[in-house]
Amino acid sequence: MMKNKNFDCVKMVRDIRDKLYEENEGKGLKEFADTLVKEAHKSLLWKNIKTPSTKNH
Repeated sequence: MMKNKNFDCVKMVRDIRDKLYEENEGKGLKEFADTLVKEAHKSLLWKNIKTPSTKNH
């Protein structure tokens, strides 16, 4: 039996992409990459996978 999905995956990805574009429009590649790294370091996933070499970041 197939279950009905409660969300549209394609729309979700497009919304995320559009938000990232709006927030980073006009930034160079290095500045954009730095922004992504900072956001990743704030994430719960990052906190759960830290290794001793990343604890100071």
